Amino acid sequence: MDKELAPLLSGRECGKTVRKNKEFYRFRIGGSECVAVKSGIGKVNAAYAATVLIEEFNPDFIISTGISGGLGKHGLLELVIAEKAVQYDVDTSALGDPAGFVSTVDKIYFETDRELTEIFAKASGAKKTVFACGDRFVADENTKKFIVDTFNAGACDMESGAIAQIAYIADKKFVAIRCISDGAGSGAELDYEKTTDIASDILARAVEKGIKIAEKEYFGY
Repeated sequence: MDKELAPLLSGRECGKTVRKNKEFYRFRIGGSECVAVKSGIGKVNAAYAATVLIEEFNPDFIISTGISGGLGKHGLLELVIAEKAVQYDVDTSALGDPAGFVSTVDKIYFETDRELTEIFAKASGAKKTVFACGDRFVADENTKKFIVDTFNAGACDMESGAIAQIAYIADKKFVAIRCISDGAGSGAELDYEKTTDIASDILARAVEKGIKIAEKEYFGY
């Protein structure tokens, strides 16, 4: 969303370009050239944005970032980082598949890059967990319980699992870091309205710090 992207771009010299109907912003963090794109909400938007990003800019790695619903394991405004991501709304169980199984790639969980995830976790203090992704703003206890019981997830969002699948198919390193904006249960929409701006600011600082450390410890420049 605009609110999530704005703090990352604030105060930076950015070059804007439009590729395949998506706006991309190029800027530097430390010695790294970065490209940011506002995917829009939901899995299709996220997958399309990630695909165009890869095709047009060939990044060394991809960061999925934004606010996230908590699932009872993490508090409001706490940073979380994915060890793996799952799409909880993928369901071909009637055909004998387990919940979340993506038949085209035969996977349930899409792992993030282990070394980069560790770097970003240490840089930001983010807690490692499973991200559950689906095309729904979770604001009810039944859905929340299903996600936790089925996938042992600690955070839910609407984009990370789709981007993780695209990164896997394209053989791109992937990191997902988010900030808890609500509890994903009853009243989640009220917390979301109050915390979005603060959470986005926290995320921007975490991403910046992670990139600066990654360029030294992972890429060596």
